[in-house]
Amino acid sequence: IGDNQKRRSEESNHEHVRLLDPTDSASVEFSLLTSPTAFMEDVDLQRHTNEEQNQQKSYKHRNGRGNNPTSADEYNDKSNDNGNNRRRRWFSRVKVNNLNSNASTGGSSNGSSNASTARMRTGVNNSNGMNNSKFNAGVKYRSATSTQRALDELKRKRMEAQEKKRALTILCLLAVVAFAVHFTNKANHAGGDGIDVLLRGSKDKEYGEVKDLGYGGERVPSSQEQQQLVPASQEKPSDGQVAGNNGAGGEDAEFYNTEYELPPPVDKIYDEEHKYLEPLRHFADVKDPLRPTDTAFFFHVPRAGGSTMKDIIGKCLKLVQSSEVGVRDGHDKDPMLEVLDVKESKYVNVDTTTVPGIQRAVDMGLAAAGVTDVIVSSYYHESAALFDLNHQGRAFMMMRNPIERAVSMYWHRVKEIGDLDAEITIEDYAQGNGIENNWMTRFMTNRMTGELTKDDMEQAKQILKEKFLIGLLDDLDETVYRIMKYNDWKFSTDETEKMKQEDCIQDLATVGSAINPDPYEIPTRGTQAYALITWQTQFDTKLFEYAKQLFDEQTKQWGTKERKKLLKKQKKKGN
Repeated sequence: IGDNQKRRSEESNHEHVRLLDPTDSASVEFSLLTSPTAFMEDVDLQRHTNEEQNQQKSYKHRNGRGNNPTSADEYNDKSNDNGNNRRRRWFSRVKVNNLNSNASTGGSSNGSSNASTARMRTGVNNSNGMNNSKFNAGVKYRSATSTQRALDELKRKRMEAQEKKRALTILCLLAVVAFAVHFTNKANHAGGDGIDVLLRGSKDKEYGEVKDLGYGGERVPSSQEQQQLVPASQEKPSDGQVAGNNGAGGEDAEFYNTEYELPPPVDKIYDEEHKYLEPLRHFADVKDPLRPTDTAFFFHVPRAGGSTMKDIIGKCLKLVQSSEVGVRDGHDKDPMLEVLDVKESKYVNVDTTTVPGIQRAVDMGLAAAGVTDVIVSSYYHESAALFDLNHQGRAFMMMRNPIERAVSMYWHRVKEIGDLDAEITIEDYAQGNGIENNWMTRFMTNRMTGELTKDDMEQAKQILKEKFLIGLLDDLDETVYRIMKYNDWKFSTDETEKMKQEDCIQDLATVGSAINPDPYEIPTRGTQAYALITWQTQFDTKLFEYAKQLFDEQTKQWGTKERKKLLKKQKKKGN
């Protein structure tokens, strides 16, 4: 017995292989996946070992421990010999089976047979040296169908992984193809000798979400007013149309009519509710595209940054203006229209800031002549006579807080013009001694006398919405950008000249023109002057608040990219 135990201990120490535990799911799973046949043979070996141990315990129980040592020793030797013989026969059978399986699979099962042999030997060595009480509870056999299910599950997982990899590859290929098609189409529009190149040329400029095509921007019209480009060969423009303006003169019009032109304009028809818009029908709507024969119209609101804007137009952008400057030095008697150079700016020899001067410009055909880039006037309704169906005006304006504008006008008349007595206080001025009563609302609706009503307010709002691009004195940089884009005014193509123009605009936007030389204070809320001025400008104040809303709405089409991003962030925070 001692020799047998010593030999078994040496065999167990010789190979450190974990004993197969039928109740251990991980061990059983590994054995089933490596060699299901070897696993079942291990289980048979374990069952035979347990039977031997039970026989020994039964014999000792019947004969008593130590009462008959000779008989017990003989029985143990005999039982050990019988057990060793059975193990030898079992090892021989397993080896033969493993050799057969290796021959059938081309030797691929060497690892599994070695593992099976190791498990078998470990099980034999530990059968007599360990407490096998956990085996006495019985062995749970695993059926062949469960093994097949495990193999099927592994196969399914491998197939799913392959399908995911294949789908990801296809998705990446589609993305590459989409980018390739996008950049190919973009390259086709940017080069070659196609119609797009002829139409856009150097005018191709991107302003945020709107594509400037040289006629004021690309928009999506409604179904009723949808306009399509038609070949110029089908319709020939009139002589007046050929004479374009907007800084490019006849050369721009010649380019415009070379390939494409917009369909001829149609007179707008208004219903009874909007009949007040009919006298203004030859002012283009804000949503209408720019035509080469259109002329910019600056509705000048006094003390609202108008002088600064006129200097930007004339001194910085070098555009031709029609205002009161052109009739100085006796040029109001000229029989023909001419462009004059006056103090680094260019002016047409007409005066559009007075009603008689406007009538003279109408008689001389100012808008149809195409000699001016912008017409400046504070008489909006009277200036409508300057335009016709084929030569329309595009109106824009600068606005300022009405209370601040009224105070600025008071000090301007006292300190600079001198037509207001200095002894008149601002309270006296606000009570009716020279103050303007709702100037913007009256000049926009042409209601110069009488009390204004709610209907007048609604008409002013509708005119502002339909006919005007809004500019704000408090946001001058953004306003200049929008006005240039709205009228298709460009910087010089020469880089040095362009930098000078940009610096000129920046200086004027910072310093301003015709500002009050002396500082002054704005009346604060709660004072008598503030209350009186508020009453005199109540309609203009409401119109100004509505104009700020329109300014934000027009950002989508005419604003800078930075302003569009800022507006989107504000909307997200508001939601």
